[in-house]
Amino acid sequence: MHYAIIAAGEGSRLRDEGVLLPKPLVPLGGKAMVDRLMDIMMGCGAESISIICNSQMHEVHEHLLSYRDRHPDLVLNIVVESTPSSMHSLARLSAVIPEGKVCVTTVDTIFHEREFAAYIQAFEHSQGGLFAVTPFVDDERPLWVACSKEAAGTIDGRVCPAIRGFYDDEAQMSDDEWHFVSGGIYGLETSTAWPVLRQCLAEGQYRMRNFQRALVSAGVPLSAYVFGKVMDIDHADDLRKAEAWLDLSRKTRAILAVHRAPEFSPNLAVSDAAILQLVSSKLEEEGFRVEEVDEDTFGRMSYSELCSYELVIHMMRRMSSLLKLQRLGLPAINAPQAVLTVAKSREMTLELLQQAGIAVPPWWAYEPSDDQMFQCEPLLQQLLPGWIKVMRECGTRHDDVTWVETPLDADARMMELAAQRVPDIVVTRHVEGDLLKVYAVMPDFVYAFYPQEMNYTKFGTAEQHNTALAHIEYSDEELRAIAGVIARTFGIEIFGFDVVIEPSGHIVVIDVNDWPSFSAYRQKGASAIAALITDSLAKTK
Repeated sequence: MHYAIIAAGEGSRLRDEGVLLPKPLVPLGGKAMVDRLMDIMMGCGAESISIICNSQMHEVHEHLLSYRDRHPDLVLNIVVESTPSSMHSLARLSAVIPEGKVCVTTVDTIFHEREFAAYIQAFEHSQGGLFAVTPFVDDERPLWVACSKEAAGTIDGRVCPAIRGFYDDEAQMSDDEWHFVSGGIYGLETSTAWPVLRQCLAEGQYRMRNFQRALVSAGVPLSAYVFGKVMDIDHADDLRKAEAWLDLSRKTRAILAVHRAPEFSPNLAVSDAAILQLVSSKLEEEGFRVEEVDEDTFGRMSYSELCSYELVIHMMRRMSSLLKLQRLGLPAINAPQAVLTVAKSREMTLELLQQAGIAVPPWWAYEPSDDQMFQCEPLLQQLLPGWIKVMRECGTRHDDVTWVETPLDADARMMELAAQRVPDIVVTRHVEGDLLKVYAVMPDFVYAFYPQEMNYTKFGTAEQHNTALAHIEYSDEELRAIAGVIARTFGIEIFGFDVVIEPSGHIVVIDVNDWPSFSAYRQKGASAIAALITDSLAKTK
């Protein structure tokens, strides 16, 4: 594997804020940023590292020469030149980078070594370009990356969606795409990337993001590899944040935070990641060491690695991940058995709610077969109009909840699901009234809101079947009591549930889900979750 580092910037913002060292030499964790990056690359099997530095910063050049002397087995190509943009820096480096696969990054890109090593492993097995993306937004002018929800390949068992475009403003992106931010790490094939780069130069283009757009326009296949968190260093305060994030020495109590796989976050990938990142930040402020990983990385971690953490906080939904966590018996929030129930079986969820005395819509679990037609079931016709709801092991889709009005509609949908071999299907009758979403963090945090008032929607279709919002009075005390019953019934601590307030004020629970995005109330939700985790760990001291 070949690597390249763009370190030709002037670092003017850092200098203006009193950081006088050239950016590549600014220490992070007691080591110059450029040394930390090159050490990580060498640990990932670097055959060569090509680096460009600013011609005005002689001490950087001297430092690199010294590094090369200390590592005689490393092929270190050093280019000293001031360039008008990072794209031009890459063009200058392209003359010395060996042919084949190359991983390019800027000198101030900060990440956890474990995630980077997993990314490199995936890049080695990928076809075309593989770019790092993250839902973590901490840049003044982020480059937004639109990823296809339909064209999502798998590399080493990891979902890597196809990149559809790069945007300066998130508002330019479609709701039908996953929204991420560029992580500043670019895996390229020189045979396909360099011709596009030369064309950009010939057209007078500037900026790395314009080169990335040109790759998409040229039809170069690009996939996205999702990092839990990537930072860059633009300001002096960024150094403090990065130090706090990476500092493993002074924080002895370790927590592993596992992000939800993208296929289980349709239209909510960024929001789902944001709540876990915010919780992690609050825990780090309390003095804990938190390492964020994705679900694929968790799947590769050994028992001895996982046992080094006092607690696993997670949003995982893959059956294999939950069973692994359950089998190892590690302390976890939410408990894997609770998630296995809530997120993997609508039928079991409804049964347990009913047994706990919670009102739910009339419902029936249905197992499609070749000789059974829905409209031949008189009892089920009483459930129409209503909803056909399914659970899938492979992820969540926009049509997992379908509105049906007639037996013929229901038959058609059932036959589709039968052909797909979907195992968990229920039919529930539609409940008229005010739709209310509820976030809960036990024992005390319960927050309810009307999604219509906040323009909150997951797929943009389900809410249209509810009548106009009437703000029907209901008992907040009763809602909190229902949250407590759900928590005890499922053994779950962080969850959400949807209810309908009927015209009489009666509360009907129509759905329960584990660890929602809390996007309508993220700051207070994250504080409540962090407090729950802190209290949980305090009891284990």
